[in-house]
Amino acid sequence: MALKENLLKNKKTNEELQYAVATRQSEMSYQLGYNDDAVKQVDYGSMYSPFVHEYAEIKLRLDNGVEENPAAARKYADSIQTSVDIIKLGLENVISNSQIWGEVTQLAGLMGGVDMMGTPSSRYMTLSILSKDLKGSLEIKAVDGDINKLAWYVYDKDGSFVERMFVNKVNELSETQDLFVTIPDTNGENQEFKKVTDTIFEKKQLGSEPENQVLTGGVTETYRQKKSNGELKLKTKDLEGGMVQDFYIIDKDIIKNSMAFNTEIDKITAGLIEAYESSDQVIAFNNNILSEVTDFYLKPASALKPRQEEKFQEDYKEWFLEKEIGNEFPLGEPRHKNQPKEEEEVVEEVDEFAEFKE
Repeated sequence: MALKENLLKNKKTNEELQYAVATRQSEMSYQLGYNDDAVKQVDYGSMYSPFVHEYAEIKLRLDNGVEENPAAARKYADSIQTSVDIIKLGLENVISNSQIWGEVTQLAGLMGGVDMMGTPSSRYMTLSILSKDLKGSLEIKAVDGDINKLAWYVYDKDGSFVERMFVNKVNELSETQDLFVTIPDTNGENQEFKKVTDTIFEKKQLGSEPENQVLTGGVTETYRQKKSNGELKLKTKDLEGGMVQDFYIIDKDIIKNSMAFNTEIDKITAGLIEAYESSDQVIAFNNNILSEVTDFYLKPASALKPRQEEKFQEDYKEWFLEKEIGNEFPLGEPRHKNQPKEEEEVVEEVDEFAEFKE
């Protein structure tokens, strides 16, 4: 199956999980008489029981001087003790992720939200269970009986296996990022670019303070489409009450080729690429945001090559022109249908020496 189809299939599965979460939340207000915990408590005692006995035996042998390999025994005993701190840190990391999970799922697929395309459905369900948004259960096991391989096993409400997460890996990942990928939010950068580039984007004055200017949503005269004779190309649309509104057409080709546009957009995308240790966030932005315009997708969990980064920067420009800049903008106020599009002011010429010519 092609990359696009795989990503869209994964997105659909995550959307179904979102619906399940919404359904459960809707049911909660009608089930106040039921004591139904979403996630069953982890039985750490059962997991630790054999290690506690083993630790006691090692200490006894060391104290009695009968341990065959004291150095290895002490190291293993230390691992048992240290594992408690490792689990504690792991729980803190899981809780911190769970606390922001609800926020990023509300913006799922949008800037600032969770990556719907690239987040595996198993991870999406795991975090929904850990956040108590979905019912499920959690177990901790020492894989292969090794205290250094502690892992959480996550199961859904029916007891089916969902995902295994090694505690050490959770802690290592949490040093630099979350357990999920969010889509970077460039809305602030985009708006700032428009504000400072007044050669392209039109502003209007609010009040008397010179610095109190706001964007109109339109562009300056240079970036409006014109006829061969230099006049503005206008489009007229009917309104109610026999009124019409004239619109000028924004010339996106001129904007696309302008130095100001290319320079500033390159700054935004370069900052986006350089902001993260991995390519995950840039890929998430491409697959969830840019692909709506470009229909081009990148493989998650991979590193971008230089040519892919260059394409991302060019695709961002294409997306910006399509989504951040309109195609047309109102010119002047609405007018009656029979009123001319442009009323030229008639200036009467006065000959100041006429009285001397008589």
